[in-house]
Amino acid sequence: MKIIAYLLIILFSVFTSHEVLAQSPPYKPKVEVVSSDWKDHGLTIGLNYGRYAYGEVGYFKHYVYEAGGFPVSSYGINYGLELSYIDEVVLAPKVQGRFHFYFLNASLSALYYSNLAKEYAIKLRPEIGIGLQNFDINYGYNIGVVKDDFTRSNKSLLSIRYYLKLKRRHLNEYDAKGNKINR
Repeated sequence: MKIIAYLLIILFSVFTSHEVLAQSPPYKPKVEVVSSDWKDHGLTIGLNYGRYAYGEVGYFKHYVYEAGGFPVSSYGINYGLELSYIDEVVLAPKVQGRFHFYFLNASLSALYYSNLAKEYAIKLRPEIGIGLQNFDINYGYNIGVVKDDFTRSNKSLLSIRYYLKLKRRHLNEYDAKGNKINR
């Protein structure tokens, strides 16, 4: 009788433990995320100062890659407007390509300066500088492409910009071996 009782206890424990295991989700080892990438969209707010002061407002779209929790590199495009109103209104719509690597950044802008009368100029502006996260300081030099005699544009300037993120879309996450992690 004792043998039957022991067998029943063993069978009961095997069947109940199997039911508990069958109801638990399968074991997945935790994978450590070491890098990821995302897209940011938002507003650019800045100030450009040389001989003339210009305010800047625009829209940016950047692709960002980070490793170890810190953004390593990014590239993107900005669409904006530089404006000045000291003696007269001067507007400069622009398109800017930007690249950022650790603390260094570089960009190239195409600008159309106009005083809303008959005077205008088309300029290219390469910039180089330093930046951290959403803030950067750059030195730029305007190169005249069309009508270089427009007097209300800076030859060289210092730019300070803040990138106000409005939307972030995470794209991918990677493990230590560079494999994409699917979640």
